[in-house]
Amino acid sequence: MISSVLAVAMAVWMQPADTTRASREAFTTCLRTYVDRVTQSRMTPADFATAYPQQCTEQQTAFRTAVITRERASRMSQADSEESANMEIEEARLNFSERFDMAQPATRTAEAPAATTAPAATASATPAATPAAATTAAAAPAATPAAQPASQSTPH
Repeated sequence: MISSVLAVAMAVWMQPADTTRASREAFTTCLRTYVDRVTQSRMTPADFATAYPQQCTEQQTAFRTAVITRERASRMSQADSEESANMEIEEARLNFSERFDMAQPATRTAEAPAATTAPAATASATPAATPAAATTAAAAPAATPAAQPASQSTPH
């Protein structure tokens, strides 16, 4: 029992600390704050796409440096360390960019009113609008050779 506790304690003690945690949290907090602010102010997607890459650059640089340092300490090459840092930064930025996109109100296109004026034409053309019983009865013949047992499909 005591040896189990000591083994677990040693394993926890020997694990390296996450050296990127503080810089990652600072970077993502900055992105979250910015996205929340522009969402509430109803910034247009075009304006967001222009302004977003320039936001949180100091935190991004600190996070990038921390990731590269962590990866180099793991004996990863400089090029691979930089690629890893770039991927983590792109992932964080994409996450908050998608959060902004999801917060946008649904936009109505010019096709939407046309679809509502002719529901009969679209209902028959789309399988999702047709009841399942109507599609299976119309689509499948009463008896197909594949559906018949082998003894009934071959003449004797």
